[in-house]
Amino acid sequence: MLQIIAYLCMSLSIYIRTMKTAVWFTFLSLILGFSSYSQEKNKKIIDERFEKEILIGHCDRAGLTEGEFGESFAAEYKAYDIEKKLIKKIRKHDHDYVIVLILGTWCHDSKLQVPRFYRIIDEARIPAGTMKVICVDGYKKGGEVSIANYDIEFVPTFIFYRNGQEIGRIVEQPDASLEQDFYNIIQ
Repeated sequence: MLQIIAYLCMSLSIYIRTMKTAVWFTFLSLILGFSSYSQEKNKKIIDERFEKEILIGHCDRAGLTEGEFGESFAAEYKAYDIEKKLIKKIRKHDHDYVIVLILGTWCHDSKLQVPRFYRIIDEARIPAGTMKVICVDGYKKGGEVSIANYDIEFVPTFIFYRNGQEIGRIVEQPDASLEQDFYNIIQ
């Protein structure tokens, strides 16, 4: 009986050490994982090509609504007259896609199309996590964020993905309208 108790105690001790190691390893993996992906959002630099402050790398709506770009964002967002019938169609469609938006805060077309696109996103009630935003400099570089796999020539570029596969893109300006092009892509 003493041997069984000793064996159980030894097994329990090994189990506890293994669990501690597993928990520690998991914790360490999470910390290292987050630190490698925790690139600064809404980073501002002076673009040497345009000699002005721009956003670079991963950005979010908060970054886009500040500063010079934010001024044009607010005005264009408010002024954009949406196509309500298409918005209803987009709203009813499954949100089984991801959108990668690559833009330049220095770019005239980005200043027009990005706020309009956000207006569509808001009106169609697209979930916030659906869109990933990357800002580039005048040389179409994303700073610490590589955009090499996106094949970008012009900005803004809205790239739509479903199940990891590109299903379409809107480049610089829409063909018909942002709403129509958006709807055509997600169908």
